[in-house]
Amino acid sequence: MLRFLAICLSSLLIVSAIAAPAEGKKGKGKGEKGGPPAGSVDIVAAAKPNDKNPTLKLTSPAVKDGEKLPVEYTGDGDSASPPLAWSGVPKGTQSLVLIMHHLDPEGKTKIYWLMYDIDPKTTSVAKNATDFGKMGMSTVHNRIEYAPPHSQGPGEKKYVLTLFALSAKPDLSKAANPIAVEALLPAMKGKILAAADLTVIYTRPAGASDSKEDKRPPRREEGAK
Repeated sequence: MLRFLAICLSSLLIVSAIAAPAEGKKGKGKGEKGGPPAGSVDIVAAAKPNDKNPTLKLTSPAVKDGEKLPVEYTGDGDSASPPLAWSGVPKGTQSLVLIMHHLDPEGKTKIYWLMYDIDPKTTSVAKNATDFGKMGMSTVHNRIEYAPPHSQGPGEKKYVLTLFALSAKPDLSKAANPIAVEALLPAMKGKILAAADLTVIYTRPAGASDSKEDKRPPRREEGAK
């Protein structure tokens, strides 16, 4: 009798193991719904130092960290770049870099705003400011400008503004103009003292059209510095 019960129990365990979903398979090969695939490399996030400097802070009077970006700073509004402020720049900082990026559903790092050679004495920039450093290439339209968020597809999208404090200006003498993030990030290696993020969220209205944004002229001429 005991042997019969043991055989039955063993059979039940085998059936349960076959019927149960394999552990660890959930999400394999894909990220969260609507997000980038698992294993995607965020090249801007990867450039940040492991030792975080808690004193460096990046904020905006227009939006709080983790909250919705007002429509006026998007392609569905005025396409204006947001005002920013920062504090706690580390001692020894010789230059600042500002990058706004988004990791798209294909796992590509898209650059929306790239400013470098920012004077370390600068502590804030106004709405739509363009004169607080040198502007690099945004990869959304391949223009030298602030590219306002207008990502296609439904759902909430996350955009990250990162301020880097550098111990020296990056050497871009051999880089092609206009400066792209692929040239800037390697030139910053070994010079990053601290980095601070400001994360914003935007969800496009239902039925939003890209026609207005696609027809918008570049803010600066191609090749301008």
